Amino acid sequence: MSIVHRRAVPLTLVLLMAIAALATAGVGQPVRADDPSVNDAIAAQQRMEAELARQRAQLADLRREQTELTASLAKLVTDLDSVGLELEAAQRQLELVTTALEKSRADLVRYRVQITNLEADLREVAADIQSTRLELRGREALLQEHLRAAYEQSQTSILEVLLSTESFSEASSRLGYMLTLSDEDRRLAEEIRNTRERLKVRRQTLSDGRKTLADLEAAAAERTAALDQQQREVDAARQKLEAFQLKLQQLQEAQQSQLAAAARGEIQTRELIAAEERALAGQHELVARLKEEANRLDIAYRGRFEWPERGDFMVTQEFGYTVFNPNHTGIDLSYDAPRCGGPIYAAAGGTVLADGRPNLAYGDTAIGVVIGHSQRLQTWYWHFSNEVVSVGQQVATGDLIGYEGATGMATGCHLHFQVMFDDTPASPRNYLP
Repeated sequence: MSIVHRRAVPLTLVLLMAIAALATAGVGQPVRADDPSVNDAIAAQQRMEAELARQRAQLADLRREQTELTASLAKLVTDLDSVGLELEAAQRQLELVTTALEKSRADLVRYRVQITNLEADLREVAADIQSTRLELRGREALLQEHLRAAYEQSQTSILEVLLSTESFSEASSRLGYMLTLSDEDRRLAEEIRNTRERLKVRRQTLSDGRKTLADLEAAAAERTAALDQQQREVDAARQKLEAFQLKLQQLQEAQQSQLAAAARGEIQTRELIAAEERALAGQHELVARLKEEANRLDIAYRGRFEWPERGDFMVTQEFGYTVFNPNHTGIDLSYDAPRCGGPIYAAAGGTVLADGRPNLAYGDTAIGVVIGHSQRLQTWYWHFSNEVVSVGQQVATGDLIGYEGATGMATGCHLHFQVMFDDTPASPRNYLP
């Protein structure tokens, strides 16, 4: 009995040696750098990371476009609510905003297609993970069965080896050889380790992709809602602008009708042209006379301008080239309500240099007021129905100076507002808010 007991201890040691040999030869072996399955998984992960980075960059671009479009819309709405709206500039701005909105919608469509493609890619990754799990379970079960069979076979052979050998060293040598893994089991263990590593990489790929996909889908939903709101704002701005354009068209048609009635016939047309030439000559004379009077004022004006009409009015003709005049020297303002007789206010503080009918000597019967603001800057107001100030009077910004009319060569009730800087007409919009 004592002899048998002494032989059990070496048997335990031999089994431990076999287990150590198994760990060294199979599962514990490092993954080779050139393993195709792991390398393919790593390459796929890198491609996915690059695609996710591109998607995130595109998301940042969408958000930047949204911010810029929101700012453009805010400016457009502000401009449409401002007095003295410049309709042509507002129309150009609306077209730019509409184009930007259409581009954002097209970008969003492409963006959603890419999200759909990303979802498909992630489904493929998830399916690959599932199949890899099943493959891994099968290989692990196969290796486990091989090891179990080898161990059971070794239990029978161990006793025979111990009884047939003359020494413990000879028995240990023979048993170690018996328990060494076969080449097939070595390959199987290595495949299991590679499959586990590949599974780990694919799981990380899926995790990163799903997180980014959730962010992208949330951003797409947010962008869709924002675009819908911006579309409503653009539609409202377009309706408002169309209402302004319709009102302007009505005012201009009324002025054109009156102009046509006044210029019917060749003789009347020649008389009208002659009257305009006389009025232009009268303006030159008026400039020279007012320049002497303006020399008594300060050299420079340091205040600010306000619109000379307030409330429901429109700019019916801009400075420079227009459909009515190839060289319009000011801007025309016209009240929509009341259509005639609306109040006119001083655009800035100064001294009244002329009133009444300053160009009457040259055939221009327009009632007007000229206010000097400095030696270099004046404002002219024409076509009053009547004025309420007189030469030499000091006025402040916003003081009432007269009422809108159609005196002189006027095509309907309106105010011709002109800014003279250094004796030359300048665009009033350079001075107005």
